[in-house]
This record gives sequence, structure tokens and C-alpha cells, in this order.
Amino acid sequence: MNAIERQPSASPFHDWNERIHYECYRPNAFARVVSEQEQLVRLVNNYEYLSFNIGPTLMSWLERHDVEVYQRILEADRRSAERLNGHGNAIAQVYNHIIMPLANQRDKYTQIRWGKADFQSRFGRHPEGMWLAETAVDYPTLATLIAEGIKFIVLAPSQAQRCRRLPTPENPDPQWFEVGGNQIDPIQPYRCYLRDNALKHYDLLKDNSSKNHGREHIGDDTAPYIDIFFYDGPISRDMGFNDVLSSSHHLAGRMSQAVRGDHRSAQLIAVATDGETFGHHKGGTEKALAYAFTEEFPKRGWTVTNFAHYLSLNSPTEEVELKPVTAWSCSHGVDRWQNDCGCGGGGGWHQQWRKPLRDSLNWLRDQLVKVFEESGKKLFRDPWKARDEYIQVILDRSLTNTNRFLTQHQSHKLNSAERVDALRLLEMQRHALLMYTSCGWFLMKFLDPRNSDFTLCR
Repeated sequence: MNAIERQPSASPFHDWNERIHYECYRPNAFARVVSEQEQLVRLVNNYEYLSFNIGPTLMSWLERHDVEVYQRILEADRRSAERLNGHGNAIAQVYNHIIMPLANQRDKYTQIRWGKADFQSRFGRHPEGMWLAETAVDYPTLATLIAEGIKFIVLAPSQAQRCRRLPTPENPDPQWFEVGGNQIDPIQPYRCYLRDNALKHYDLLKDNSSKNHGREHIGDDTAPYIDIFFYDGPISRDMGFNDVLSSSHHLAGRMSQAVRGDHRSAQLIAVATDGETFGHHKGGTEKALAYAFTEEFPKRGWTVTNFAHYLSLNSPTEEVELKPVTAWSCSHGVDRWQNDCGCGGGGGWHQQWRKPLRDSLNWLRDQLVKVFEESGKKLFRDPWKARDEYIQVILDRSLTNTNRFLTQHQSHKLNSAERVDALRLLEMQRHALLMYTSCGWFLMKFLDPRNSDFTLCR
């Protein structure tokens, strides 16, 4: 189940998961700090210092194929929590990396709940933050995150619209400043309140939600909120596309350019890039990271922290409003996953397939909803609650656990055929979610519009 076929382009490895693992994920779990004579000085688990999110699909693959690295990642979160007052480095992820603004409300809930449950089963704690696929966000997504107890997210600077100081009794209506052209200052977290339609949406969610995790502001007379970190765009781009990672000295030097000389009590330098950068896209850079974390940064008096720890010590002093619907990798909102917007385009191929494909998937989803509700109500006390909690079976498909799940959710004692039907319905819903995984929208590149050939690229 969930096996990967042989992929010749990943040679000499069996598939791309395996190749990238040995070029990136394993080296970062055992990063070498070496002397000038290239002699081994120590091994560093880079995950102890990186704020990271690793999705459920990759984590389950690691658990099956390299349990040593899997355990190093879990250990890194525990050790970072010990170092940082209980705040671990790991960040949860919406379950199968779908573009949340394009999801319906039920799917938003399930993606967050499955992501939280998977995270808790592995790291043994409730996630404080959640990574949104492609940082794609809108206000209904924020409302759902807040209703599910998520404290913070990380976005690109281009996604902010305006910001201001938080209101105080002395200054109840501070002036707003437009920052829509990437001008937001990324050295601090910002508080984002739900207002107007977003607040009404949240109130409806709260009324309908079967479980609320007790955020401190819920029930207060102030609007519910989530805190947002914006990563430093220029440094993040340089890490991906320039030679910043060629040495720890270069990395520290580039980051030092963001240090303010105004003697403020705290300043955050947050950068974000694909984890595969460290070793796969840029070979050997896990060594630069390891030396920077353990030698270069401490020499400069810098503390390696994570978002949750920083937030616990430095509450936001400014408020932000976001653009309506955005993602870091598309300048057209989220059209990269539903229209021929041109993002990622070029050459002799087009993206006109996106809209009919998205429309077809939505049609299929809605048809499957009808089947699920009609058949599911004969088997489950609450079909949608059963779907939200089906993650318990996905994480442990043992007969004992599956029986426990069915007993908990069945509307009556199911016979053998009904048990099969119940599980098939839930698997149908799982695959209905999987078909929206964002990465799939980058794989298909149609060639000349006059023929139907297409090529698959990673």
C-alpha cells in the first residue's frame, strides 16, 4: 500500500523519495562538522535547530524506510523543546498539502484535524503552528485554523496588505500603513484579527464545531485572532538561488545584513526555503548549516530559536490585515491551481488544462459527497465526524484499532459486508482529498496545444 514504482530518472536510486532522502533528509540528521583538514569534529542533528514541517506522507515513508532518521527527527523536536521552554521545532501541516482557499469548509476542517492528529501521534504534543501548502491563505482558512486552536502560521511578505500598531486605550485607532508591495517588516510577529464577514464565518464555525481547543480569546469581547510570522523574502531567495549556503560564514554574513542597529530588545530573522535545498538542490550545504548553528551564530551572540518560542517571549505589538486570497508562489492569488494564469509557464506548452481539471475534480468531489452522505447515514451515527476521525485508522490499520473505530462510529452493529462498505466509503473520501494535493498541479506540462501528449516532471 502506498508503494512507489521504480522511477528511472532517480537512478541509481529506486525512486525520487529514496534519492532525495539520501541527499537531504539523512545528511541533515547526521550533519558533519569538519576541521580545515576535513577531519570529523562532531555530528549535528540539524533538525534540533531548524523550524521544520515534514508532511504526513514523507514522515510515514521515513518511518517505513529509515526508522533511524525518523527517530532522529522526533528526538530533535524533543530536544529543541527542552532547550526552548517546551516549544519544539516541528510545525504541523495541512494533511495532504492542498490549497486551502480552494477547499470547501468540510475539507478545510478535515485537512487541519488530520494534520493535527498525525502530528500529535508522532511528536506527542499539540501543534502550536501549522504550515499552509504554498502559504495559500484566505480569511475563511484563518477562521478554521483559529477554531481548531492553531496559534500561528508563517506567510510570505507579499501576502500582507496593511499593518498598524495594536490599539491601546491611549491610542484606540492607530493609523494603518500600506505594505502590499512586500514592505512589511519581517523582524516581528503580527496579530491578525477576524472582522466583518470573517468574524461571522468564525462564529458559525464555533457554533457548529464539535470540539474547541480553548484558545484564550474565544468567548472574550475582542475579535478572535491568529499570529502571523512573515519570512524575510530577499534572504530566503538568496538561500535558494545564490551562493549564500556555500559556507556558514557566507550564510551568517548575509543574515547579518538584516540585523538592526537600534538596540531593540529582540529581533527575529526568519527565513524560509524548501528543505530539499539543504543537500539535494545544493549538495553539502547541511554542513554549512551545522557549523552555523553550533559555531558561527553563537560567536555572533545570536540565539537559534523557533517561532513558538519567540512568540512566547515576544507578543505582537502590531496588527496586520492580509490580501484576500494569496499564496507565495502565485501573483494571481491561487490561480496557479485552477486557471491558465501563466505562473510557471513558458516554452511551447500551456496551462489551459487547469480550469477544466479543477472543475472536474470539484464535480467529482460533490458527487462523492452525495454517495457518502446517502450511504454513510445507514452505517455511521455521524458520517462527517467519522471522516474527521478516520485519521485514527489511517495511522494504525491494525484489526484491533479498526474494530475499535467502527464500534465507536457505527449506527448499529455492522455485519461483515457493512463493515467493508463503511471502510470503502471512508477510503473514497480519503482519496477525494488526496486528489487535490498541490504538487500535482506542477507535474503536468502540456506541450504543443495541437496534440494531447504531455510530460511529467518533478
